[in-house]
Amino acid sequence: MKTTVFLIAFIMVGMSYGQKAQFSDQTLQKFANAYKEVRNENMTFQLNMVTAIEDAGLTNDEFTEIHTLVKNPNAEKQPTAAQKRQYNQAFKNIQNLKKDIQETMERLIENNGLKLETYQAIAKASQNDKSLNDKIQKLIQ
Repeated sequence: MKTTVFLIAFIMVGMSYGQKAQFSDQTLQKFANAYKEVRNENMTFQLNMVTAIEDAGLTNDEFTEIHTLVKNPNAEKQPTAAQKRQYNQAFKNIQNLKKDIQETMERLIENNGLKLETYQAIAKASQNDKSLNDKIQKLIQ
């Protein structure tokens, strides 16, 4: 499904290349409402990530340092076996959270009357269209 979503978004962006995307005021209001809910959910996710790391016995800084070392097996310093266990547990916890947050965000978008593809198209278009971005910012406030 994610591949399909990406392909659809890619095709939509390709079709609108060189022209400004047109979205109705109603669609933009739905986007703004969904965006606020997704943003709030993302803040909760960030807090839950910190908790997941701490539940594994690490601080956020320790997790980040171990993550960097794990991704670079040629680094001089390597984590201890205990640190690797803690890191692996925290990483597993975070992966579970990511799966949950992805599903929740998709549901929030759809509950606001938008297809995921439309939400993504508006988000992408707003990055390149200042007037669209300004309009969305006013709706979000």
